[in-house]
Order: sequence, then C-alpha cells, then structure tokens
Amino acid sequence: MRRALAITAVFFASPLAHAAAGAAFGETSRVAALGDAVTARPGDPGTLELNPAGLGDSKEASFLFGGHADYVSQWMQRAGDPASQDRSRGFGGFYLAAATPLPGPAWARRVGVGFALDMPAQYLLHLDIPVRADQPIAPTYDSRPDRLAGAFALGVKVLPRVELGAGFAFTPSLAEPALITYHAGRAPNVNGNVEVRIDTTLDTQVSPYLGLRAQPFDWLALSLVWRDAQISRASGQQTTSAAGISAAGPFNFYQLWDPATVVVGTAFFPTKRVSLSLDVAWQGWSQFHDGFDQPLPGAIQFHDTVTVSSGVEIDLPRGVALRGGLAFEPSPIPEQTGETNYLGGNALTLALGAGFDFRALAKLPFAIDAHVRLRGEAAESATKIASSLPDADPQLAGAQIDNMGYPGFRSQAFLMEAGLTATIFIGGRR
Repeated sequence: MRRALAITAVFFASPLAHAAAGAAFGETSRVAALGDAVTARPGDPGTLELNPAGLGDSKEASFLFGGHADYVSQWMQRAGDPASQDRSRGFGGFYLAAATPLPGPAWARRVGVGFALDMPAQYLLHLDIPVRADQPIAPTYDSRPDRLAGAFALGVKVLPRVELGAGFAFTPSLAEPALITYHAGRAPNVNGNVEVRIDTTLDTQVSPYLGLRAQPFDWLALSLVWRDAQISRASGQQTTSAAGISAAGPFNFYQLWDPATVVVGTAFFPTKRVSLSLDVAWQGWSQFHDGFDQPLPGAIQFHDTVTVSSGVEIDLPRGVALRGGLAFEPSPIPEQTGETNYLGGNALTLALGAGFDFRALAKLPFAIDAHVRLRGEAAESATKIASSLPDADPQLAGAQIDNMGYPGFRSQAFLMEAGLTATIFIGGRR
C-alpha cells in the first residue's frame, strides 16, 4: 500500500509519471574517439571527470563546448510471440567544460582547476519507476542518458612527473513531501475526490572522486582513479488522509546512474606522433537496487564487472590528429529465471575521430574535434522457471502467470552516435 501511494504522489507530480536525470554517452569527441581510455594521458577540460589529476598538466586556460546525437535501436521478443517490441529511441545532449592553471608564481601554476557540465537535450532529471517488478527495463538506455550532470575538480603537479587530483560530481535528486486527502462526495467521480499537495525541490547529490597520474618515463604513463557511485533519489514523507483516518510514511525512489568505479590505466608514447592507451575499470554493479531502493526480487543480484578500453592517437603535420578506440563492457545483468526482466547484453564499442588544431593550421586559438561511435550488444536471452514466478491470482486453481517476460525472451540493442567539440585556448602556450 505504501508503494502504491508513493507512485500516486509521483504520478501527480509529473504528467509522465516519472521524474528524470541523466547524461551517459556525453563524453567530448576526443575522449569518445579514444574509447574513454584517457586516464593516463595528459589531461584537458574534457578529461577532468575521468581523472582530475590530468588538470596538473594545464599550461593555459581553455574552454570547450560541444554536443552529441544518438540513436539506439533496441528490440525485445517474448518466446512464442510472432513480433518483437520495438524500444528504439533517439536522444542527445550538450556539454561545456573549462580548465585553467592558477595565476601567480610558479608554485601556483602547478595547480589546475576545472569544471564540466553535461546537459541532456530533452530532460534535466528523468527517474523511471516501474509499477510492476516484471516490467522490461534497459538500465543502460531507458533513463541513464537523460540527466543533468556536472563536475568540479582540481589537479596538482606534486612532483615533476607525478600529479594528484580530486573532485566531485553532482546530479539532481528530488524531495517531494506529499499530502493526499480524500474528500468523499466533493466531486461526481472518485478521482475528483482526491486532493494532492506536493512540495517539490530539486536537490544536489554529490559524489567524490580521486585520481593519480605518474609518468616515470617519457614513453610511459600510469594512472589510478576512484569514483564513487552517482545516484539520484526521489524521496519524501507522504501522508494520506481519508474519512478521518490518517496514514503517514516515507517513500524513497532510487536511480543508480554510474556505480562505484576503480580504474587502472596506462599510456605509451613510442614516438612523438603516436600514442596508445589502455584503461581497465572495475565497476560495482552489485549495489544496484530496484526503483524503490530495495534488493532485487528473488534474491538475484547484478554482477560487478571489469571493462577494458583502449585508444590510439596519431598526430599528423599541421595540427591534424586521427583517433580510434575499442572497448569491451560485460553486462552486469545475471541470469533471470524469476520475476525481473532487465535488458542488456555484453557490449563492444568502436569509435573513430579526428581533430584539427587551428593554432598550427592557421595560427588561430581554437581546435575542433569530431567523432562517431558504435556500441553493439550481444543478443541477450532468458528462460523463465514457472515455480520462480508469483501467482497472479491465488484464488484460481493452478498457477496464473502474467509475467511480462514469460516463458522467456530475447533482446538486443545497437547504439549509433556522432558528436562535435570545439575548444578555445586563452593565452599560454601549446
């Protein structure tokens, strides 16, 4: 009953019956083209969210802005159904970032500071809380790309070849104290008798992160990064009153955008024009909860995963750079024989990009980077076990199963993205 009333409160707060947030796939073009394998590379405003230590490399103030457009082709088909469900959609976003060394004496210029902001094109906050535990959900694509996200960080060159960094990322959360009152006879229909009062605020959820970058040799750099989980909540105290009877209780909706992450990275510089990088990231998906901040039904649990990302960059004459990236991301979703129907398989990402530095081309203080990215998931399948599913109507003989994934299902997704980033350099040197 408490869950039902909480859903009612969110329904009246938004005509779409959900709040919202997100900014997945919103990396700058250079980062995306390198497969996100940038934690050990020299930093810039676009990498401060991945490793703040790179800000210690700042030699001049710079400001970047850009955008990306995405289309995900996704389908799900239940066993025995003649047609599949099309869950495809398009989305996009914009971002800006800035970084600068501190002005003043030489010791102050060892410190770089920066901020970044990702803004989705459609929503600022989008929490999708399903009414049914068996509703098909794609954690990667449903709400994750639809949230406002930002970061502030600083990096310090503590030794000539060692940099440390710290920062925090922020995402919005909702606070919604609600009062629901039923006045019998006030209106000719039942819905008209319900009076809802909601006090809504958009709060900031803060997640810290730390980074280390060391380059013991000209040809080798190493990195270590820890990032806390990024989570949004919609919470409050809900009071329901009807016919002189009052019931009160808290509600708490939960959306995990990015799990706690530890990244170990390395970058190789075999020549002045060629660089290679590799990042290995552990992600704590086992902390994933359902939309009501409860463990998943049936005692299933998401798996922690290890993602491997790699990138190559080739600097050509006259400020032209070519880039490529490849990454493998295993799915955290466990075998689903019971009530849940989470969608998402192991994913392989391929990215390509190019950069044009007009300081070298035409002595103008700006650069443009572009990228395309393809993310393909392996087909996912699940076979349900009837004894693991709840009976939809215990009053009838036998098991009445209405699970939305029964007797099994298959699904697959494919993401296509294109993006462009412009960087303006303000003083300093290349």
